[in-house]
Amino acid sequence: MLYTVRPLERIYAAPGVFDQTKKGAPTAAADNEPEYREVLLPNGRIVTRRDGENYVIERVNSTDMLDYLKDEYVPGKSYRDMK
Repeated sequence: MLYTVRPLERIYAAPGVFDQTKKGAPTAAADNEPEYREVLLPNGRIVTRRDGENYVIERVNSTDMLDYLKDEYVPGKSYRDMK
């Protein structure tokens, strides 16, 4: 039994089926790929996405349920506000 957020079609598909680019030939979609950065928390991490000069909180992954209720970890909030 698998506990995952990925669709089973992606897990059980043959390698390379869902690849959008061919090796050695980057596409315009690859150039527009957002830049992500993970910030470690005591009980997990937050994932931030670069938006201009700032990083915006994209998601929270934590084993502490109280982390999901903290105002400083709200998705959409600028990471700069946390410091």
